Amino acid sequence: MRTADVGGAQGCSARHARGESRWNHPFSNAQELQAQVLERAGHTGDAIRILGQDIAGHHYLTQNALTAYARLLARHGRLDELRELASGQNAHTVLGIYAGALRDHGRAEEAETLMREAIAADDWVGYRAWLSSVLVEDGRLDDAIAVAEPGFGWYDCSNLLAPLVYPLLHRPEELLHLVEHPSVVPHHDHEDFQHWWRALALAGVGRVDEAIALAEADPRPWTDPGIVKADLLGTAGQFDAAAAELRALGTIKAREELCKVLVRQGQAAEAIAIHPTAAEQRAAKPKPEPVPLNENGYSLEPPF
Repeated sequence: MRTADVGGAQGCSARHARGESRWNHPFSNAQELQAQVLERAGHTGDAIRILGQDIAGHHYLTQNALTAYARLLARHGRLDELRELASGQNAHTVLGIYAGALRDHGRAEEAETLMREAIAADDWVGYRAWLSSVLVEDGRLDDAIAVAEPGFGWYDCSNLLAPLVYPLLHRPEELLHLVEHPSVVPHHDHEDFQHWWRALALAGVGRVDEAIALAEADPRPWTDPGIVKADLLGTAGQFDAAAAELRALGTIKAREELCKVLVRQGQAAEAIAIHPTAAEQRAAKPKPEPVPLNENGYSLEPPF
């Protein structure tokens, strides 16, 4: 039996599962996989028609099917159908895909306007996340900060600061501008992230002494201060100083980091020679303290 036929049979089973409220159906992703097979086989029209009928009739189990259909429409320039799909109850799932498709077709201003209007009508965090990330991608950091700022102090699941930081980790001038911006505030339980981001940015712009002093002043260091210092020296391009710091430490972790520094210096042979063996790494791991067990072999103390 052909793969497409198997996918069709499983997709039919998944379609009926929703009506029977069997949300844990083993082939819940069969419909998008069937569409993917058809598309790759050159039958794009069939893929769009079959999956589109399932979406229109709500004969699907997971949001992934809706997302797969939206991306299928976007890949093939079916913008009118995608716009219709992105309206109403599907907006949170599909509007970003539609806006991205507009950008891919040279309609970036229209995409931005669409998302700003969505934010004005329904200030959902996903809209702000999409627009602020796109603005960073376009080099409009101040505009991105203005869009994301309401979410800077929220919890991890909806915090909008980290998604702006990650694209800038190798753009230290912009990263420093971001973390020192007056709108940027420490976010819940993760002030240490912001502390480290600023040290990284300072090192990246050549202000390595300030970066090291900032890291050393952090009351909650993530790791060995010597390794942190070496990392910042490496970020500043001072590889010899970073290597010297790590050699002086001599720990397994320091040797692992030294290997990376040597590779960046083009000294691959020395890096391989100095990297700790698997046996050394296992031996260096802290041994858990023994805990009392009951007759079934389970711990009597948490974590159970």
